[in-house]
Amino acid sequence: MWLAAAAPSLARRLLFLGPPPPPLLLLVFSRSSRRRLHSLGLAAMPEKRPFERLPADVSPINYSLCLKPDLLDFTFEGKLEAAAQVRQATNQIVMNCADIDIITASYAPEGDEEIHATGFNYQNEDEKVTLSFPSTLQTGTGTLKIDFVGELNDKMKGFYRSY
Repeated sequence: MWLAAAAPSLARRLLFLGPPPPPLLLLVFSRSSRRRLHSLGLAAMPEKRPFERLPADVSPINYSLCLKPDLLDFTFEGKLEAAAQVRQATNQIVMNCADIDIITASYAPEGDEEIHATGFNYQNEDEKVTLSFPSTLQTGTGTLKIDFVGELNDKMKGFYRSY
Protein backbone atom coordinates (compact mmCIF):
# COMPACT_ATOMS: atom_id res chain seq x y z
CA MET A 1 0.00 0.00 0.00
CA TRP A 2 1.28 3.47 -0.84
CA LEU A 3 0.73 6.32 1.59
CA ALA A 4 1.51 9.97 1.06
CA ALA A 5 1.22 12.83 3.56
CA ALA A 6 0.28 16.31 2.41
CA ALA A 7 3.47 18.31 2.88
CA PRO A 8 5.71 20.72 0.98
CA SER A 9 7.88 17.95 -0.33
CA LEU A 10 5.63 15.03 -1.23
CA ALA A 11 8.50 12.93 -2.56
CA ARG A 12 10.36 13.05 0.80
CA ARG A 13 7.30 11.99 2.78
CA LEU A 14 6.23 9.12 0.56
CA LEU A 15 6.13 6.00 2.71
CA PHE A 16 6.22 2.56 1.23
CA LEU A 17 4.33 -0.12 3.13
CA GLY A 18 4.34 -3.58 1.54
CA PRO A 19 4.93 -4.49 -2.10
CA PRO A 20 4.01 -2.05 -4.87
CA PRO A 21 0.65 -2.58 -6.59
CA PRO A 22 0.67 -4.91 -9.61
CA PRO A 23 0.91 -3.24 -13.00
CA LEU A 24 -2.42 -2.53 -14.66
CA LEU A 25 -3.06 -4.70 -17.70
CA LEU A 26 -5.41 -3.22 -20.25
CA LEU A 27 -6.54 -5.20 -23.28
CA VAL A 28 -8.41 -3.60 -26.14
CA PHE A 29 -10.12 -5.79 -28.73
CA SER A 30 -11.39 -4.78 -32.11
CA ARG A 31 -13.94 -6.78 -34.10
CA SER A 32 -11.19 -8.26 -36.26
CA SER A 33 -9.06 -9.34 -33.28
CA ARG A 34 -12.18 -10.83 -31.65
CA ARG A 35 -12.81 -12.85 -34.83
CA ARG A 36 -9.19 -14.04 -34.83
CA LEU A 37 -9.40 -15.11 -31.17
CA HIS A 38 -12.70 -16.85 -31.89
CA SER A 39 -11.19 -18.76 -34.83
CA LEU A 40 -8.41 -19.94 -32.51
CA GLY A 41 -10.94 -21.02 -29.89
CA LEU A 42 -9.83 -18.26 -27.49
CA ALA A 43 -12.81 -15.90 -27.58
CA ALA A 44 -14.24 -15.09 -24.17
CA MET A 45 -17.76 -14.49 -25.47
CA PRO A 46 -19.50 -15.99 -28.50
CA GLU A 47 -20.28 -13.79 -31.47
CA LYS A 48 -23.68 -12.17 -31.18
CA ARG A 49 -26.12 -13.66 -33.68
CA PRO A 50 -27.84 -11.18 -35.97
CA PHE A 51 -31.52 -10.53 -35.26
CA GLU A 52 -33.86 -12.12 -37.79
CA ARG A 53 -37.55 -11.36 -38.10
CA LEU A 54 -40.06 -14.11 -38.71
CA PRO A 55 -41.37 -14.42 -42.28
CA ALA A 56 -44.39 -12.14 -42.83
CA ASP A 57 -46.37 -14.59 -44.99
CA VAL A 58 -48.45 -15.75 -41.97
CA SER A 59 -49.15 -13.56 -38.95
CA PRO A 60 -51.40 -13.81 -35.88
CA ILE A 61 -54.45 -11.59 -35.52
CA ASN A 62 -55.60 -12.72 -32.08
CA TYR A 63 -54.84 -15.76 -29.96
CA SER A 64 -55.91 -17.72 -26.91
CA LEU A 65 -53.40 -19.66 -24.83
CA CYS A 66 -54.27 -22.23 -22.16
CA LEU A 67 -51.53 -23.65 -19.90
CA LYS A 68 -52.10 -26.54 -17.48
CA PRO A 69 -49.14 -26.95 -15.10
CA ASP A 70 -48.43 -30.16 -13.20
CA LEU A 71 -46.68 -28.90 -10.07
CA LEU A 72 -45.70 -32.39 -8.90
CA ASP A 73 -43.91 -33.49 -12.08
CA PHE A 74 -42.77 -29.96 -13.10
CA THR A 75 -44.34 -30.28 -16.55
CA PHE A 76 -47.15 -28.52 -18.37
CA GLU A 77 -49.58 -29.02 -21.22
CA GLY A 78 -50.62 -26.18 -23.48
CA LYS A 79 -53.15 -25.35 -26.16
CA LEU A 80 -52.89 -22.43 -28.56
CA GLU A 81 -55.73 -21.29 -30.77
CA ALA A 82 -54.87 -18.32 -32.98
CA ALA A 83 -56.75 -16.42 -35.62
CA ALA A 84 -54.17 -16.04 -38.38
CA GLN A 85 -53.82 -14.12 -41.62
CA VAL A 86 -52.09 -15.88 -44.52
CA ARG A 87 -50.71 -12.98 -46.56
CA GLN A 88 -48.84 -15.09 -49.10
CA ALA A 89 -49.62 -18.71 -50.06
CA THR A 90 -47.22 -21.10 -48.31
CA ASN A 91 -47.00 -24.68 -47.07
CA GLN A 92 -45.16 -23.82 -43.86
CA ILE A 93 -45.48 -21.54 -40.84
CA VAL A 94 -42.38 -20.33 -38.96
CA MET A 95 -42.91 -19.40 -35.31
CA ASN A 96 -40.89 -18.54 -32.22
CA CYS A 97 -40.60 -21.61 -30.01
CA ALA A 98 -38.34 -22.50 -27.09
CA ASP A 99 -38.24 -25.53 -24.82
CA ILE A 100 -41.60 -27.05 -25.80
CA ASP A 101 -42.58 -30.15 -27.77
CA ILE A 102 -45.45 -29.78 -30.21
CA ILE A 103 -47.83 -32.73 -30.16
CA THR A 104 -50.26 -31.67 -32.92
CA ALA A 105 -50.74 -28.61 -35.09
CA SER A 106 -53.38 -27.75 -37.66
CA TYR A 107 -54.63 -24.83 -39.73
CA ALA A 108 -58.28 -24.42 -40.73
CA PRO A 109 -58.92 -21.82 -43.44
CA GLU A 110 -62.13 -19.89 -42.81
CA GLY A 111 -65.02 -21.97 -44.18
CA ASP A 112 -62.77 -24.89 -45.20
CA GLU A 113 -61.44 -28.16 -43.79
CA GLU A 114 -58.66 -28.41 -41.22
CA ILE A 115 -55.17 -29.18 -42.58
CA HIS A 116 -52.93 -31.10 -40.15
CA ALA A 117 -49.21 -30.30 -40.01
CA THR A 118 -47.05 -33.21 -41.14
CA GLY A 119 -43.76 -32.10 -39.65
CA PHE A 120 -42.14 -29.89 -37.03
CA ASN A 121 -38.59 -28.70 -37.70
CA TYR A 122 -37.10 -27.19 -34.54
CA GLN A 123 -34.26 -24.67 -34.87
CA ASN A 124 -33.29 -24.73 -31.19
CA GLU A 125 -30.40 -22.30 -31.51
CA ASP A 126 -32.69 -19.70 -33.11
CA GLU A 127 -35.63 -20.62 -30.83
CA LYS A 128 -37.91 -21.21 -33.81
CA VAL A 129 -40.01 -24.02 -35.24
CA THR A 130 -41.26 -24.56 -38.79
CA LEU A 131 -44.64 -26.26 -39.14
CA SER A 132 -44.90 -28.10 -42.49
CA PHE A 133 -48.26 -28.76 -44.15
CA PRO A 134 -49.06 -31.30 -46.90
CA SER A 135 -50.81 -28.68 -49.02
CA THR A 136 -50.49 -24.96 -49.64
CA LEU A 137 -52.22 -22.60 -47.24
CA GLN A 138 -54.04 -20.08 -49.42
CA THR A 139 -54.26 -16.35 -48.66
CA GLY A 140 -57.00 -15.35 -46.25
CA THR A 141 -57.83 -15.88 -42.60
CA GLY A 142 -58.12 -19.07 -40.61
CA THR A 143 -57.46 -20.72 -37.27
CA LEU A 144 -54.14 -22.21 -36.18
CA LYS A 145 -54.36 -24.80 -33.38
CA ILE A 146 -51.35 -26.23 -31.56
CA ASP A 147 -51.18 -28.72 -28.66
CA PHE A 148 -47.82 -28.89 -26.87
CA VAL A 149 -46.04 -30.01 -23.71
CA GLY A 150 -43.06 -28.66 -21.83
CA GLU A 151 -41.05 -28.71 -18.63
CA LEU A 152 -41.42 -26.23 -15.79
CA ASN A 153 -37.71 -25.47 -15.55
CA ASP A 154 -35.69 -23.44 -13.07
CA LYS A 155 -33.78 -21.42 -15.70
CA MET A 156 -35.88 -18.26 -15.10
CA LYS A 157 -36.79 -18.36 -18.80
CA GLY A 158 -40.04 -19.35 -20.46
CA PHE A 159 -42.70 -20.93 -18.25
CA TYR A 160 -40.62 -21.67 -15.15
CA ARG A 161 -41.09 -22.60 -11.53
CA SER A 162 -40.13 -20.35 -8.65
CA TYR A 163 -40.09 -21.00 -4.93
